[in-house]
Amino acid sequence: MKIFIPHVPAAAKRQELLSLVQDAVQPKWFLPFSKGGTVAKCNLIRILDMDTGNVEYHGLVEVYPEQTAEKAIRSLAGKQLNGYRLSARKWVDRTLMVAGRKNLPDGQIACKRRRNLEISIS
Repeated sequence: MKIFIPHVPAAAKRQELLSLVQDAVQPKWFLPFSKGGTVAKCNLIRILDMDTGNVEYHGLVEVYPEQTAEKAIRSLAGKQLNGYRLSARKWVDRTLMVAGRKNLPDGQIACKRRRNLEISIS
């Protein structure tokens, strides 16, 4: 499952985010038959809005199995990274939006996408 971590501090490094997620995925106590999850990918996404000049940083992490990813989402909520409080949620793929709108889970309606963005992934 992909986990989206919005508004990561600009000074954060990929390795710092990876370490934070790995800590959230590992079990807190050693039990002989329990296993932690696996962090398959960890990326920092830099989004530059070409119209306003604003820059945003977000994290995108793949964690398996899904049950462990859900536990990691709960664990990451409220954690601190470089003095900033983080939140996390399940990634929603919005590539199939029609006319700039898509119904999201729980009946939410997505807003129109911003245009003219420069996205870089590290």
